[in-house]
Amino acid sequence: MVKFMKILVLILICDIFVICSPSLFSQVNESQSDAERILLAVRNTYGDKSQKFTGEIRPRRIGFKLIPLNLTISAKLIRLEFFESNRSAMGVDEVIEFNFVDGKYAVTRIMNGVSEKIVSSRFTERIRSTDLTYEDLVMRFIEWPSPKIIGEEKAKGGKAWKIRCTNPDSGNGYSFVDAWISQRTGALVRMNGYNAKNKLVKSFEVDSVQQYKGDWYLEMMNVRTYPADAKSKPTSSFLKLDIEK
Repeated sequence: MVKFMKILVLILICDIFVICSPSLFSQVNESQSDAERILLAVRNTYGDKSQKFTGEIRPRRIGFKLIPLNLTISAKLIRLEFFESNRSAMGVDEVIEFNFVDGKYAVTRIMNGVSEKIVSSRFTERIRSTDLTYEDLVMRFIEWPSPKIIGEEKAKGGKAWKIRCTNPDSGNGYSFVDAWISQRTGALVRMNGYNAKNKLVKSFEVDSVQQYKGDWYLEMMNVRTYPADAKSKPTSSFLKLDIEK
């Protein structure tokens, strides 16, 4: 399902990789159909382009070092490569792929040459012990039915639509997600995920973007995890990407 991969490409990996045409949002009212139109435009922005990145995940926790990675994105594939001992000079020891086969997505993890399928019940698992999970990269909330614009707020220096996406299967993943879409660029600039108790459990926020050959891509994003235990503190990781030219 090609449009699903376009979703992945624009967050990471987050619908934030490529910015939409502002003309797509010139006449938007606060209705379900308009929320669907905004998300559809975000989905379809990337097209059939392919781009490679080098990058790193920076867990903001004592004792955790930078985690280098390679990232390849296209209309049908997202591929993440991680290195032995988290050193880019070493060989690749883990590969995570998001593929589209027969209209469906498949998540595969290859660790030291051993391949395994990642089923949806495991999407909440952390990747490389960071704040990123498979669920975060899949971003299923953009496909949930009946999204609604619930307001306009300031996000990353400009006005943004705040769109609420409610999970039709509340027992699987987030109960609902609030997404902020920039009115100026059409990019997804912020996301909050909530559990069934309406408690914030995950947030994403774009810190910076970069331009290459006329297109804008994600440069840095902050991912924050909020623990169920009220006594524990939130953890966060920064994702930083550099375009391979």
